[in-house]
Amino acid sequence: MIQRILVPVDLSESSSTALRYAEDLAAATGVREVRVIHVFTPQTVASEPVVSLPMGDVMGAREEALNGFLAEHPAREGIRRRSELLLGFPGDKIVQESKDYDLVVLGASGDSDVFEEVFGSIATEVAQHSQCPVLLVPREASFSNYRHILYASNSLSLSRKAVLKLMDFNDLFRARIHFVHVNDDNSEHRREREKLFAPLFNNPDPEFAFEIVEVTAESVQQGLVDYLKANPVKLAVMVTQHRGFWQQLFHKSATKQMVLHPQVPVLIFHVS
Repeated sequence: MIQRILVPVDLSESSSTALRYAEDLAAATGVREVRVIHVFTPQTVASEPVVSLPMGDVMGAREEALNGFLAEHPAREGIRRRSELLLGFPGDKIVQESKDYDLVVLGASGDSDVFEEVFGSIATEVAQHSQCPVLLVPREASFSNYRHILYASNSLSLSRKAVLKLMDFNDLFRARIHFVHVNDDNSEHRREREKLFAPLFNNPDPEFAFEIVEVTAESVQQGLVDYLKANPVKLAVMVTQHRGFWQQLFHKSATKQMVLHPQVPVLIFHVS
């Protein structure tokens, strides 16, 4: 269950989208408080006049900027905000803070549709190393109650532990789950997948509606993107194990980094 939500912001319009999305999600799931943090290092403000001021004044100027940002984007009715300014390296600090939360919500940070440029290296680092699930929100996204969720299917994501995480999350929405596997024409992989599905979904009275879909595409990335474009999915869920499925999709050594639908957030689960 989601009870504690952390929203790191960089004071950009993209992070305001993520903040609005997080508070709408909080309201829909009964969460009444959201913590907003802004992390900066002296290097990040090296081009600003305040860098010549004492550190206390630098912090004061940055806190004033944070307060101004939050004032421009009022909290959703019924949601209480707590905000804090933190000094440190953003990626490391957000990962450290994530241990006390159930969900981290991060916004886009670039102008491109290529994943790492869209979400930025900090979001990529947090998504890989966070100690709780991470929700990555594209710039054009807006929250509406999830009715259809895509779950990217591979051997890691079909572990019982991963599926239980999904079921726990989906208890909040009762959405239809689309287990989407991109066909690689490997019969051995197909047999392995069938063995994984059998114990998970042979309950005559399943706890959630689902469908198992196999699509054919030139790459995993393209297959998932095409499915998102063709179906009313409002959330994509992926499972990562540091250099597991995440690296297959997003590591720079891959043929292409994943291009996401501009309105579909991605929820990253971690399994050990």
